[in-house]
Amino acid sequence: MYVADVTLTSASAEKDFDVVVYGDAGRPVIVFPEGDASCTSWENHGMIERLSDLVGEGRVQLFATDSADDEGWYFRTADQGYRVGSVGSYFAYVEGELHDYVSAVSSADELPLLVGVGMGAMNAAVEMLRRPDLYGGLLAVSGTYDVRAFVDGDLDEGWLSFSPVDIVASLGDEAMAELAGKPLAFVCGTHGSETGADTQRALEGALAACRIPATFEYWGTDVSHDWRWWREEVAQLLPCLLEPGGLEERALAARLARARGAAERTADTAEQLQDALADARRALAEAREAEEAAKGRLSREEASVRSRRTEEERLGAIAQEAWARRDEAAEALARAIESGNAAQAKVDAASQERAKAEWIAGEARAALADARGRTRDLEARVEEAEKACEGASVDAAQAAEALAAVQEGAKGVDRGAPKAAEERPKA
Repeated sequence: MYVADVTLTSASAEKDFDVVVYGDAGRPVIVFPEGDASCTSWENHGMIERLSDLVGEGRVQLFATDSADDEGWYFRTADQGYRVGSVGSYFAYVEGELHDYVSAVSSADELPLLVGVGMGAMNAAVEMLRRPDLYGGLLAVSGTYDVRAFVDGDLDEGWLSFSPVDIVASLGDEAMAELAGKPLAFVCGTHGSETGADTQRALEGALAACRIPATFEYWGTDVSHDWRWWREEVAQLLPCLLEPGGLEERALAARLARARGAAERTADTAEQLQDALADARRALAEAREAEEAAKGRLSREEASVRSRRTEEERLGAIAQEAWARRDEAAEALARAIESGNAAQAKVDAASQERAKAEWIAGEARAALADARGRTRDLEARVEEAEKACEGASVDAAQAAEALAAVQEGAKGVDRGAPKAAEERPKA
């Protein structure tokens, strides 16, 4: 692939801008960078490699330029006048030195196309709407097309002149005619990271109000704001801008694909509905059979209910009688309990009297035992006294006998003779 580097000096911006040219033939395409504002932005993120076949086949010649986004769109802390002046100077460079260089280098007869992703889409859209006479078409991917996203507070006329949704609203008849005959394509994903999607919808409405045909695509919810998807979107849409009616053919193909899909889905739905109808008819026949069976069962069950109701009523009468007897028994039980309580009170009183009597009897038993002890002691003493008396009686008798004997012996003794010493009777 042919690659050339060049530096262009901008009189309006009073600075140099680098440009990288990829390819030496084909439709000229001015490429606006994203993020880092460098002319190598597309090459650094694989876009040039993805488009290498288009470049190598001589279908496109890419002119990738630097931007001044850091001094304009992104420089929020700077004075508003300085910012809008920087943005204006940049577009003066694009319409002047850059456009002149592309026209001088390109050998193609067609006007250059403008292409950008992210912030580059904003710059490409602004340039296309400001000078549609200089360019042959536009491809803007994942852009933000309302300057209010970059400027806080009220907008003056200077800012509004660089806001795509506002530029469209102020287009003259000549500009609208220029735009109406050129391919304009806008595409973005519907992932949450695509914060500019609402401004794309607003721009779509503004162009439709001016009857300016343009292609607007909104890819799936998984399509996010990043280079992986931008490479795919540019690879699909850029070739459509190279062929007359390419975007219309893509739109027609998309409609045909949607129609085929709808037809296939309708056919599938019809087939599913036929199957569902057959299933429903079978289910209906089964339901009718089940209904007849249910009727027979209901008749049997109702007869069973009547039989059980009769039995219920019979048993209910028995139960009522049993409950009446229970009530009578309960009354008798209450009376018996009352009598029992009275009798028990008497028993308790008798128990108390018995306890008192037992206590008194206990005292009597103790007194009896004491008396018996004293009686036994006295009986022993009497017995001992009786034995002593018997001994004394024996001794007295013996003493009397001895006395009598002595007296008898004394009668024969001489009264004048000396008396023999008397023996003292033994006690």
